[in-house]
Amino acid sequence: MYNSFFCPLPWNHLMFKQRGTVQACCESYDEQFSPSETILATANNPIMRKLRLDMLDPNTVPQMCNVCERREKYQSVSVRTHALKLHPRWTPGHAQTVTNADGSVDNFYLEHLDIRWSNLCNYKCRFCGLMSSHSWLQDAKLLGQVPGKEYDPKTGIAEYDMDWEDLKTHLPHVKYCKLAGGEPTIMSGTYQLLQELIDIGNTDCQISLITNGTTIQYGKYNLIELLKNFNKVKIQISLEGMGARHAWARSGKDDWHAIEQNINKFINIGNEYKWIINFHSGISWMNMFHLAEFIMHYPNTKFVFNIVSNPEEMSIANFYKKDLQRCSWHYEKQILNASTELVHLHLSQVKKAIDKALVSSNETVDLDKFRRIQGILDTSRKQSFAEAYPEWSHYA
Repeated sequence: MYNSFFCPLPWNHLMFKQRGTVQACCESYDEQFSPSETILATANNPIMRKLRLDMLDPNTVPQMCNVCERREKYQSVSVRTHALKLHPRWTPGHAQTVTNADGSVDNFYLEHLDIRWSNLCNYKCRFCGLMSSHSWLQDAKLLGQVPGKEYDPKTGIAEYDMDWEDLKTHLPHVKYCKLAGGEPTIMSGTYQLLQELIDIGNTDCQISLITNGTTIQYGKYNLIELLKNFNKVKIQISLEGMGARHAWARSGKDDWHAIEQNINKFINIGNEYKWIINFHSGISWMNMFHLAEFIMHYPNTKFVFNIVSNPEEMSIANFYKKDLQRCSWHYEKQILNASTELVHLHLSQVKKAIDKALVSSNETVDLDKFRRIQGILDTSRKQSFAEAYPEWSHYA
């Protein structure tokens, strides 16, 4: 009898974090640990050994797997279900045969690689922080936050010190490689890794890149030309809006025209090479009206949405019902005029999220906290929430 919640990742995956720590996967936030001298030794950390034993227990869902369990309950898909499709040879029976009594393994190869080289980022998104963007350093200090010792006190940069020679022994085995940040397109490690995979002929490896869309050329490397070498490419562009709203929420500068040009390059090349291109957009109360305009501006590009839950004061979950209702009606009208099936789908998905919040909200949004924090950032960045989002000027 095997665990019905089996996941292959404890046997073929590690996530290397920008602050020099390691996780079992991107969803196991509460179980970070320090790397050992080698990747094999890191994979046999006590946390990983216990995870394997729990995963092989037919009566246990490992505690660190609760995020996937919740996602599958409400959305049917998760990191676990994705991993099962990517790595079909990893069955519970196979995992059982290669696992020692203490949960350790004698051989470990990274078939599923998720690496965040550093927190280097040219954006300082309002819902982000120093952990994922070194550009947040001065603003973090203004908000009274004390950077940890892992951050350079002058630059705010935190890096993962990867042993490249050890990593190279794993690259022939990699079937899926996720590159995120910070902003991976301004990190030398991203290009070094892609070039190494090309040089050893592992171009069947699926590349998944999460980017803000700002950078295609990095020194001698052209990102698009490198990616053309791979058979499976997925580019996820993290954006929630256009123009002034984009500048306020993400970039901190007037760069929308340049971003739009890069987006069009990704979409055009993606169509030619059969890449998967999508937008990854957070739904907050600030952007919930404008998202409709953004969706309709890209009628043939897929969107993936998530509900902004942190910072809580930006979430729709506990926003005012009268505003949620007004927004729901707005989407109802837009859906009737959807230009494509994809636009109809995306507008409907956002409306569904808003309607769900409308039913469950207890209207406890902390707007005083929002005004205090964003007021400090507006002053520091010489921006104005009321000007970027005139529809919410009465809450500024």
